[in-house]
Amino acid sequence: MPYLQPFDPWKSSLCTCPPKYSLNPYTGCGHHCLYCYATSFIKNFYSPRIKKDFLKIIEKEITKIPKESLISLSNSSDPYQPLEKKYQFTRKFLEMLKNTSHKILIITKSNLVLRDIEIFKKLKCAISITITSKKFCSLLEPGAPSYRERIDTLKILSQEKIPVSVRLDPIIPGINDMEIFEILDEISNFVKHITISTYKAKPDSFKRLINAFPQYEELWTKLYIKEGEKIGKAIYLNQQIRFALINKIYQKAQLYNISFATCREALKDFENPQKCDGSFLIPT
Repeated sequence: MPYLQPFDPWKSSLCTCPPKYSLNPYTGCGHHCLYCYATSFIKNFYSPRIKKDFLKIIEKEITKIPKESLISLSNSSDPYQPLEKKYQFTRKFLEMLKNTSHKILIITKSNLVLRDIEIFKKLKCAISITITSKKFCSLLEPGAPSYRERIDTLKILSQEKIPVSVRLDPIIPGINDMEIFEILDEISNFVKHITISTYKAKPDSFKRLINAFPQYEELWTKLYIKEGEKIGKAIYLNQQIRFALINKIYQKAQLYNISFATCREALKDFENPQKCDGSFLIPT
């Protein structure tokens, strides 16, 4: 199987992303996010490892995709997770793109991304920083940089004129559905776009969340198990609750004149295919 593949392996009608390729320099992730969906289909996900002959293989694969392709890095593991400090697969891949016309969208939770600012300035790229919670960051994402480190990263990228957006993802009732508005206040001066996604429950991640936050077991069981909506292979909040929650965030974003999109929410009111993932920020 090639490392560089067309995005959306599920061929889902829920996905409104523009056509793009997806690349994960590493298998698994060291951030250990409790809500991670990839643990349901990638074995030993929390034991991240390098990919065999990654650099050698990807150097060949780059030449086989159309010119000016959009490459998303990464969609099921963080390209700047702890392994990157040692192996630098992400950095070396970016260096391969310097003399190409390809566009790159980087999705990360890590302040390690700041290491490569000088490379970004030589590429057609944009960066999306995922922020989930202020109060519960260390519990939800025990291996990832802190909330404050991510906010500082946003500020620096903005100051360096690197196009940047934020994924507020996932929104989890009781955890961050209220503090998300405080987060919006704090990021409003540094970003032009946000992408929203509610938590979609799968058996393994649901169990991890309840183990970490037993005080919310009754609430989450009611919202997901009893009243939730099965869409694809995940359980969503029911449509009425999901709409009300997302609409409040949308209205707040409107006040700040920040463009807004949702990710796999099946809510036509908020779909924004042209601006879905923030890749529209990439300079042409």
